[in-house]
Amino acid sequence: MKKGIIILIILVIVIIAPIMLVISQYRTERNEVRKFNLEYEQYKEKNIYGTNIGSLINYATNNNEKYNIEKDENGVYIDDDKYCMRIEIQMVSAENEYKIVTHAMETISSLGTERFVKNFNVLEFKCTDTTYNSYGRINKLVFELIG
Repeated sequence: MKKGIIILIILVIVIIAPIMLVISQYRTERNEVRKFNLEYEQYKEKNIYGTNIGSLINYATNNNEKYNIEKDENGVYIDDDKYCMRIEIQMVSAENEYKIVTHAMETISSLGTERFVKNFNVLEFKCTDTTYNSYGRINKLVFELIG
């Protein structure tokens, strides 16, 4: 009788321990995603200055480097649907005022984020789009030059 109870208790422990571990890992991941999203969601539908855009580009680049996100042949980060973060800037074309041009953060970084900040520091941008990946993590912000 005692042997049967001990075996039953061991079986329960062997079954419950992995389930608790999986639940704990899931909660940890959800908290990390929530914390990450809070850093970027503050910009949704808000106006910010070019200096903030420069900081966001640097932050997104650091995030992608931290998670070893690969780049394609054009130097653009390849979306891994988990950790990749992208920033895009939409502006009116210098050649045609009716055409909107989208600049990827990699283009701005390659030309120099400091140069971008110097030229656009006091101009306002508005976050017009926020995209989430399948894990619920923000993976792209689109900003539009408004003034």
